[in-house]
Parts: sequence; structure tokens; C-alpha cells
Amino acid sequence: MKNLLPIILLTLFACGKSEESGPIAIQFDQLEAITPDFEILKVILLESDTTELLGSDLKVSYDSDQFYVANYMRPKGIHHFSREGNYLGLAAMVGEAPGQIRGFNDFKVYRDTLQVIDGLGDRIELYKFAPSNELVSTTKFPLNVFSFQPLKDGHWFYSGYNKVAGTHRLIKTDQNGKIKRSILENLFADEMLPIDEQVFFKGDNRILFREPFKTMVYEMESDTIQPVIKIDFGKYTVPEKFWEMTDPFAGFEMIQEQGFSDIYFMAETADYFFADVITQSSEFRKKELFILNKKTQKQLKFLVDEEGLGQFYSPIGIEGDQIVFIAYAPYLIKNLNSIKASPAILEQLSKLSEDSNPVILYAKIPE
Repeated sequence: MKNLLPIILLTLFACGKSEESGPIAIQFDQLEAITPDFEILKVILLESDTTELLGSDLKVSYDSDQFYVANYMRPKGIHHFSREGNYLGLAAMVGEAPGQIRGFNDFKVYRDTLQVIDGLGDRIELYKFAPSNELVSTTKFPLNVFSFQPLKDGHWFYSGYNKVAGTHRLIKTDQNGKIKRSILENLFADEMLPIDEQVFFKGDNRILFREPFKTMVYEMESDTIQPVIKIDFGKYTVPEKFWEMTDPFAGFEMIQEQGFSDIYFMAETADYFFADVITQSSEFRKKELFILNKKTQKQLKFLVDEEGLGQFYSPIGIEGDQIVFIAYAPYLIKNLNSIKASPAILEQLSKLSEDSNPVILYAKIPE
């Protein structure tokens, strides 16, 4: 469904109600979108390797020590890089040999361990890889899911709008796969199709959760979820009628004709909340990046054109007062003369070729 419906989403904080009195309401559609003028403060060139050239459509998970990167389309594996961009090999290789994986639906680095899930119809396999890229364990879970979040004592899993997957969409298990909690009951039309998107994101000492096409953002708690943000997309909110339609293709045709907004990525620190939102219809598609400064309550929304600002098209996190992007090398080569950065950084970027791997960018959040 990812390729059928390219989308992206939003979440936001704003002045208004506090979390103690209910979800914070965000009037996203009423913010004026401006062209970003981000200054790039640091770059990490991901070392190229003959194994596989990483493209523009990527999945990334990282921590303070490493980056794990994979192509969405026909990946050969999950590539492992140091924080300096040095290539550390394939952490998980796709194949049939011992120590390899058949494929993957999602992966996360958690406590210095790469965890990967691969769907096998009515069950998944959870693989764990050490920093040395060695497969250390494989566990089968009797679940039909595509997204997950590791926890200290288990996992959260998400199945999406797919009634075949079970009675509930959100499931918590222990480390051995025993189900401890099931929430978000499947009450929609039987024919609703699964929508394969990421739903768990890193917040400020918490995990944020959202469902595709929905307007509520939740905080994951020990055994439940707590609504913390309510997003108003205005006329681009997916209508309630969509969830009542028995023909899923007619439903998608309806929202494509109307136009709809969705949250593709979000991240949070103590000082900032960030969201990556796509609004699309049968006639247009646009990406907007939202930033809330929690201290000043200032909200900013940036319109990012892939053709002219492709280097800012794929955010992967925020650190301190900087947004972290992974940028496709051809975008950086094309836009080099308009990039705002120091001479030293521009010199680094000038060494890129069309065949270079992507670059990690750190861009200053505007005040």
C-alpha cells in the first residue's frame, strides 16, 4: 500500500490545552507554509560500497553509535554505518542461507541491538543482530503485523486495518511472544485493506504512536495508550464515511478525489516537536514539515518541493536544535549552489558523485 498511496503525515504541539486536560489541539491547515531556508551545520557522508547503492526511498533507524539504512524496494539487506559514516557491512542480509533473513517489514535499533521483523502470513519472525552484525537470536510470534516497537520487557506490535490479522490492531507481548494486552478493536468494514506504514516514533523519553489516516497522536504507556495531540487537517481530514465503506477501493478513490493529509514521520525532544506531513489528491501532492518550539510555543510549517529542495525531503530525527535528514546524493549535487552551509561543508559535498551513497544532514531549526 506504500507504493499505491504515497503519503506522509503530521503531528503537532501548540499553545492551547495542556496534556493534563486532554489532547493538545493543532490547527495544521490554518498555518501558513513557508519555504525552508535551513542552514546545514554538519554532514556525514555514508561510505559507498559495492554491495548495493542506496537510493532515494529509504528506511533508517539510528542511535548514538550507528546508522542502519535499507532500500524500501528490493533491498539486499540492512546496511550498517558508524556515526562517522564508515561502512560496517550488512547487518542483516536478505537471502536463504543460514544467518540470513527472507526479508523484513520493519527494523529498529534498540539498546545497541538491531531488531528486525519479517512477516510470514499468520506469524512473524523477530531477528536480533549484535553490533558485530552477527545474528544472535530468532523468535517466532503468532501475529500478523508489520510494525513494532521494542520495549525493556517485550514489544508493541501493530497490524493495521486488516481484519484477517485479528480482532485488535495494537498488541503488547512479552519477550517470548505471549500476548499481554490487546487494544484498538477492529470494528471497520471487513474488506478494509492493510496500510503498511510506520506507526511508532521516538518522543521525548517516550514512544509516540499514530494510525494511518487518523488525526490523533498517542503516547505509549506501560499497558495502554494516552491521547496527547489532536490534529486538524481541515478539509483534508479523512472523513468518517471512509471507515464505513465496504469497498476499500471506492474508499481510496473518494479520499483521493477529496484530498487528504497524513503523518509520515514524527520526532520529539524536550524542546521541539517535529512532524513530516503529506497532503495529496488525484491532482496534487505536497510535503510540509512542521516544527513546534515548546518553550516559545512558536509553530512553523515549511513547504518542501522535492525537485528544488530534495535534500530536505527525508527527515529521520531531531537532535538538540537540529533536524536530521538523509539526503540522496543527486539532490545535493543538483542543489549545491543554493545550499546554505559553511565553506568546509560545501567542500565535503562537492566531492559527491551521482553514484555516492546518501548523506546525513544536520540542519538548524529556525527560531
